Amino acid sequence: MAPPDPMSRVALQRCSTYAVDAVLAAVRACLAPLGGMAAFVKPGQRVLLKPNLLMAAPPEKAASTHPALVEAAIILVQEAGGIATVGDSPAIGTTAAALQATGITAVCARHGVALADFTNETACECADNVIARRINLARAVAEAEVIITLPKLKTHVQMALTCAVKNQFGLVTGTQKSAWHFRVQQRAAFADMLIDLNRIARPALAIVDAIVAMHGDGPSSGEPINVGLVMASADLSALDQVACRIIGLEPQQVPTIAAAQRRGWGAGSMARIEIIGPPLGELVVPGFRQVSNLTSVVQLLPLPQRWLEWLSRHYAPRPRIACARCIRCHACRIGCPVTPAAIDPQRAPSQRVNDHTCIRCYCCHEFCPVKAIYLQPSMVQRLFQPQAIGGWLARRVLPLLARLQHKN
Repeated sequence: MAPPDPMSRVALQRCSTYAVDAVLAAVRACLAPLGGMAAFVKPGQRVLLKPNLLMAAPPEKAASTHPALVEAAIILVQEAGGIATVGDSPAIGTTAAALQATGITAVCARHGVALADFTNETACECADNVIARRINLARAVAEAEVIITLPKLKTHVQMALTCAVKNQFGLVTGTQKSAWHFRVQQRAAFADMLIDLNRIARPALAIVDAIVAMHGDGPSSGEPINVGLVMASADLSALDQVACRIIGLEPQQVPTIAAAQRRGWGAGSMARIEIIGPPLGELVVPGFRQVSNLTSVVQLLPLPQRWLEWLSRHYAPRPRIACARCIRCHACRIGCPVTPAAIDPQRAPSQRVNDHTCIRCYCCHEFCPVKAIYLQPSMVQRLFQPQAIGGWLARRVLPLLARLQHKN
């Protein structure tokens, strides 16, 4: 009889402050049961530390990985004898601007750490991948011998959660991100692409900044919320599943977790995860607000796949511009993967968003630096609300459809 698959280990450590000494102690304690940093970094190895640098915003916005956690990772890598570099490709603006605004540039200078090359790119391949068998990534990926990802725990309007797995999307440089949004418009397929990307990059370890997370309409328009944790694991899917339990999100509602389980990448369920640290029940965050997730609604409908695809598109909320907040920076138009852009603040009010060409990737919502893009529920979505007549019909008709489908 074959031995059972080993359990994936996820380590949790309480930390309620961004004081550097406290964060360093928490990260060190978190990694200890995993073998410490020395289990992942050998002397002389080139190590890429990849934070979440969404945009050029100060740390208190909770949009990016806090510099204190980056500094702790740098110190531990250097203690292990590794040669650390730091880099990411932000969704908005340049890497240099994002590093400067978040305070990470100063951290790197203090420890003599070079910034990784996220300007140039190199082609990477994995023949067994499903969506992205060949993908261009930052040259820093090819130059690194070890990749350690440093995500921020946040909600995400498109993928429900951005944490360990999705953080590797930042290895795709500049406008190539928008190109992938355009090429892969279905959530499940986009999640498969993210799994493919992780299979290529092969991050050895994830250390999550969950001291202050973002809830609500993340990853940029949500609000900070205290979680008080540092999390770490070599299994990124397992780590995301545990994060979901802490913030009250059903893991199967996260497309990247569903894709990882479908593909056999990482822990297949919570039953295959060993949690090291405080009891999970003590860590659940009350009042953590999720984003609307159309996947959970559409997947429950017993309808043909073509109907489900049509409903997915028409159920999804539509981006809209709050003109009073808009500063005409055109980040939404520049970041839109559609040509011509499906959104433009300079157009007439009725034409600012083209719902026919918009692919519902919500890049504009993510890119807006002043939260001037909001997501308006569609008519179909409003009909399925419990208080609407459509919700009343859904509660009665859908079970009947399910029984008929089962009989057939």
